[in-house]
Amino acid sequence: MKLRNIEVEYKNGFTILEVMVAMAIVGISIGIFFGLIGNSSRLRGKIDDHTKLLLLARTKTEEAFLGILGKKYEKLNEEKTFEGVTKDGVQWKVSQVDKYKEARKKITMEASNEDESDVELPPKGTTALSIHVEGINIDTVFFAEESEADENDSEESVEEDAAGKSAKENDD
Repeated sequence: MKLRNIEVEYKNGFTILEVMVAMAIVGISIGIFFGLIGNSSRLRGKIDDHTKLLLLARTKTEEAFLGILGKKYEKLNEEKTFEGVTKDGVQWKVSQVDKYKEARKKITMEASNEDESDVELPPKGTTALSIHVEGINIDTVFFAEESEADENDSEESVEEDAAGKSAKENDD
């Protein structure tokens, strides 16, 4: 028996089907990549906007601490409310409540039922701040050495000072 010598021809290269499958895979990968870049850009924009709002809220908090929010405010009982809109159209609101005066009012209203010595007053100058800037809320309490004295407080403090001075003079 005689064996045949068969020459096999090998062709170098890819078929059209292989090229189309590879191009589809590359196209899908590029689409996913650009979609991720677009999403990260939108997310970065939202983070930047939130950072600006947070900075505005912190600035208003510091202005309230320093007492430089402005002269225009609405006063309801012991609460002062400052409101405004920035050049960019961002609305902000700061509520400032003198907790000492608020507690004294409650005590005088309920004084007939309770003994005043049983009720604890916050220290003078205790102020609660509530800052609202488009979805960002900051609530804090701070203590000032001198608070704004109303007429009753100033009269009482003058009487206390006079009584203290006369007591010192009598001791000397």
